[in-house]
Amino acid sequence: MRKLIYFLVLLTIPMLSDAQRWKHERLSVYGGVGTSFFLGDLGGGAKDASHYFSLRDIDWVLTRPVIQAGIRYRLLRDLAVKPTLTYARLKADDAESENYGRKSRNLWFRTNLWELGTQFEYYFIKEKNLGRYTFSSYKGINKLSAYASLGGGGFYYNPKSETVRGAKDWTALRDLQNEGVSYGMFAGYLSIGLGMKYKLNERWAIGLDISNRYTTTDYLDDAHDSYIGIDNGFADKHLVTIYNEDGTATVTDQRAPIYPAGKTMRGDPAYNDAYMFTLITGYYKINSVFSMPKY
Repeated sequence: MRKLIYFLVLLTIPMLSDAQRWKHERLSVYGGVGTSFFLGDLGGGAKDASHYFSLRDIDWVLTRPVIQAGIRYRLLRDLAVKPTLTYARLKADDAESENYGRKSRNLWFRTNLWELGTQFEYYFIKEKNLGRYTFSSYKGINKLSAYASLGGGGFYYNPKSETVRGAKDWTALRDLQNEGVSYGMFAGYLSIGLGMKYKLNERWAIGLDISNRYTTTDYLDDAHDSYIGIDNGFADKHLVTIYNEDGTATVTDQRAPIYPAGKTMRGDPAYNDAYMFTLITGYYKINSVFSMPKY
């Protein structure tokens, strides 16, 4: 009996120490590369914009790069916080939409975006340590974990466009006041997302992170409300549209006379802009001193 008790104690001690091991493995450095997708007034699919976490409004040919770096710190065993710095480029073009109303509007933009924020991650598929002991029955398994994320922060943006598509005379739109209002160069965002990680070894892990950013501005693409009747080469580029007898419409490449100031919509003021990141991620764990011996 005494031998059995000794054996159980010896078996339990490593398990208990391994259960607390995450406290010595809280900190990781983090990096990611991937693609950005703009979800706003310009571009989009064949239907009206959905304004939510929707694939139908993504212009796949206009996806642009994202680079992200930061640190990850485990507050609890299944809860981590991740401050990040992100560079992204966003782009949208009405010419890529299948909606004739957007095609005839004929607006396009791009912007560099610098984002500073923090993301909280809750692991619903728990992040587990790889087995450290030769008699551990779970050595080499439980490498996969998954999380839901919630975060926020701020970003800098500066939308630009060309006088003619392909002219490469990219001009900042903010100072032009194409809708008669001035807007700032900084805005905030709230992010929600999902992600997964796969441990390669005790130090390295790779993963996938998908998140949607809901912003506090509707001017990421410089389109928010109605035309104001100005002709500066950027505010109004809409094209002549021919309505056919069968109910279809044909958008020509001919510029139409500018709209007078009034109710003709240039954007939808009911919803702010959003954007989505899809990132391939990499983590390197920075351990504190762990004093338990390996068996």
